Amino acid sequence: MIRAAAAEVATKPNMLHGIDGIFALNKPPGISCTGLLDYFKRNAGLGSAAKPFAEHFEKEKKLRHSGKKIRRAKTAAGLRVGHGGTLDVEAGGLLVIGMGRGCKMLEGFLRGGKSYLADARLGVATDTFDAEGRVTQVAKTEGIGAEEISNGLARFSGDIEQMPPAYSAIRVDGRRLYEYARMGQHVPVPLKPRAVHVHSVNLVWFNNGQHTFGSRVALPAAAAEYYASGTHQWSDGVGSPAVGDVLLKYANDPQAPRFQLAIRSGGGVYIRSLVHDLGQALGSAATMLTLLRLAQGPLRLDRDSINVEDLPYADRVIAAIEHAKHVTDEI
Repeated sequence: MIRAAAAEVATKPNMLHGIDGIFALNKPPGISCTGLLDYFKRNAGLGSAAKPFAEHFEKEKKLRHSGKKIRRAKTAAGLRVGHGGTLDVEAGGLLVIGMGRGCKMLEGFLRGGKSYLADARLGVATDTFDAEGRVTQVAKTEGIGAEEISNGLARFSGDIEQMPPAYSAIRVDGRRLYEYARMGQHVPVPLKPRAVHVHSVNLVWFNNGQHTFGSRVALPAAAAEYYASGTHQWSDGVGSPAVGDVLLKYANDPQAPRFQLAIRSGGGVYIRSLVHDLGQALGSAATMLTLLRLAQGPLRLDRDSINVEDLPYADRVIAAIEHAKHVTDEI
């Protein structure tokens, strides 16, 4: 992670006014990209006087679970910021942030290459294609092992057509798809598959309690803790999911067949759709449990990103922008 050379002192919000560029942020799972930008705009330059991120995180969680449309007040800082590619609320990892004229650079990151690490469960599908959704299918997994998954992945590499999930941020007639889905409303325009490109998708690890393939890549400590606690926490005696159940409380069942994928893709690819479609192609079902974006363009999570706790400190943000400029200038 990047450390600014300047002292960690509280600064005025206007220190970041007029700053142009992009930087890499380590987005924690459990908060939307919009909620993350809201925190940055409200606390940019405040240093140690900023609102603790944990408080903002909890507020965002309550707003999201309230079921009401989130209306955000204008921020006092008046900074122009944006991001270069949405990560779902429950996903984590590298998020490219643009400031000022740097926002014009974000389009290239939206279309550009990305790398992901995804954990998934075999034998169950949900309406959202991830663990937050309700189970729509419980399928048999007998006869499906690492070899079958690896062979099945071959059809998802290269130029493919992918149907976007019903719960996604794609706009149709001025509304997000997830808004139609949450209200049980019919989408007025038939959805069509979209042409996308997957550079590579490989099986990293598989375990079904009887057979194991490969070694699972450990997630960063904070992300691993999030995915193992709270609503994700496994409790003995919970049993198996049935159609209509929310999958979250079953996500960490140690007896369930699970696998991990490493994906390199172009822009517009939905990893949870890829996992869902893989399950169907195997004659079973599959649901994404966790997602971590490891890289976007030349920027890497483990080398180039700062943490959310760094966002209120102008010196750290400016150092991150300078670092990103150096990295992107090298290509």
